[in-house]
Amino acid sequence: MKQLKFLPAISLKATALLVFCACSFTVAQAGDCEPAHIDSVITNSPICSGDHVNLAVVAEGDIIGYSWEGPGTGEQFSFSPEFSFLFPVAGNYTVIVYGECGNDTATVTVATQGAGAGNGGILQLCDNGPVKNMEIVLGPHDQGGAWTYFGEPHSGVYDPAIDQPGPYTYTVPDTVTCPGANQSAAVAVQLTHVGPAQATSICEVDSPVDLSQSLTPGFTADGLWHRYVMLSMEPHSAEYDPVVDSSGVFFYVVAGCTTTVTVTEDIASPWFNDEDHDGLGDPLDRVMACSRPAGFVQDSTDACVAINGTVGTHCDDGNTATIDDVITEDCECLGVLWTTVQPVQAGLTFAMWPNPFGSGQLNIAYGSPEPVAVQFVDLHGRMVLREERMPVPGEVLIIEPPAGLAKGAYLVRLISADAVMHSTLVVQ
Repeated sequence: MKQLKFLPAISLKATALLVFCACSFTVAQAGDCEPAHIDSVITNSPICSGDHVNLAVVAEGDIIGYSWEGPGTGEQFSFSPEFSFLFPVAGNYTVIVYGECGNDTATVTVATQGAGAGNGGILQLCDNGPVKNMEIVLGPHDQGGAWTYFGEPHSGVYDPAIDQPGPYTYTVPDTVTCPGANQSAAVAVQLTHVGPAQATSICEVDSPVDLSQSLTPGFTADGLWHRYVMLSMEPHSAEYDPVVDSSGVFFYVVAGCTTTVTVTEDIASPWFNDEDHDGLGDPLDRVMACSRPAGFVQDSTDACVAINGTVGTHCDDGNTATIDDVITEDCECLGVLWTTVQPVQAGLTFAMWPNPFGSGQLNIAYGSPEPVAVQFVDLHGRMVLREERMPVPGEVLIIEPPAGLAKGAYLVRLISADAVMHSTLVVQ
């Protein structure tokens, strides 16, 4: 491939011509065919704003056509040795001359020397987009200039994540020769605000919600919503309705910028009112929700919603003469008079020490091998201790009363299948 220097700008008159006629045609013998050969490439470089990029090739040989390609132009074919690109884009341009028995290629560089700082203009970007070189707005311009933002140096590469919108200035040090060109050009960066991707959760029993509430505050309004469905984008309103919608990704598009809101629709569960705060819920007072409402629990086994506990739960009826206090099916706390259940049998007693009691362990010895229930009841009839124990013959029961018992007298009951015994314990 040949690297050719710029030639002075001259009239782009073809110096290699193709002649076609209606006469008969015979293929030249191999010895008579001349490969294509490029003598020179003529350009109108350096170019100014508003110019076309004009190229012409001086070539010889048995030529059948030409191709032309520049920065981002793609390959263009012609039968003429002249070609014009409409846009003044600087860079390397490639010319291929095709011959019947061989091709030739050359590359020339089109420059913008003397074009000044370019035209400037407005650069519209997305605040969640990639970095962008602001030179794309200048048009033809001299390279090697300096960028500033309110007088402060800048790289010229705008990063929406860290840079501020506003006026950026490009200034070139070289002499400006193009008509109407300037030493400096301004680029006004404007941002469309859509923000990063967001995610939100919605309960299946919630009311419809506005998806815009999930976007970054200050987003650019008047955009359109879409939903990704079956490998395609379908229009959608800004409202998400759990009755008709489902979990998915929703797109917000405005001024060519896009962001997403990923919606997860949670499944609701039943919750039951715990009016008496006992951890048991009223099976007849239910709500559906994805998280626990205040005053509601997941349990639904409370048959007595106005009393702490449910049927069969141990309670204290406030009567010191009763035992086995439980909540009945009528939702009342009732016990059985211990004197009517088992008489105190003569000869069945128990010893208890230390008495008076301070803290630590309490020793109890009695003469029955049967399982026994030990109960402590204070002077207000409240049961402060209840334990089921299996005595070992010849051994003493060791009880650890609750720490912090108030000073005073307590009724201690021992209840077995044979008898109910009681004694008084003094706590000091």
